[in-house]
Amino acid sequence: GRMEIIHFETHDVSLGLEALESGFAIHDLLVECRSGEEWVMPGNPYDTSADGFFWYDTGQEHIITSATFRNCGARANYDFYDSSPTRGCDTNSVNGCHSGSTVFGLLTHSDQFTPELMQATEGITYENCGRRFKLQDFVDQNAISTVSGRNQNWVDIDGTASGLNEPTLIGSGLSDAGHWWRVEDDVVEDPDGPLTFIRVNNGAERGL
Repeated sequence: GRMEIIHFETHDVSLGLEALESGFAIHDLLVECRSGEEWVMPGNPYDTSADGFFWYDTGQEHIITSATFRNCGARANYDFYDSSPTRGCDTNSVNGCHSGSTVFGLLTHSDQFTPELMQATEGITYENCGRRFKLQDFVDQNAISTVSGRNQNWVDIDGTASGLNEPTLIGSGLSDAGHWWRVEDDVVEDPDGPLTFIRVNNGAERGL
């Protein structure tokens, strides 16, 4: 790997962390996107994202373990995982965030490279978060899907990222991906990304 990042903590940020080179090991991470304090940085807080971590769409191979995300992700219309009235952040002018904010963002703009095995996580904790996942194509917002969008994938070692709390494979949920990631009827459809969650322990039923 290229770099190891341990014991990293950040508060009141637009983006907690992003790694554009391959092979990062990240351990003991705390990202508090909004602390509740007044936003004093230049610009309006509702124009500023509250994103936890963004995966690139090629050559990643990052591993994140023991990471906590707090008060990240947009609140409005994102209550699939947490319906508390204080989840994530809203668009207020004191300490709010942009309505497109997410805990995990996955860039999907490239047709040049096939992602293959992208990333792995273990020990993910969400504290009062709104939107958890977002497939981000900054070119056309996934209007026309890309190779990286359809093949986006993630090894959720213990299921704490997906919330299933069992070993899970996460794949793209874009409609253009067809049934590539829908390997059985028991997959879980995440509406936020969109993503598809595949329970690894069901492999025996699929003959794997």
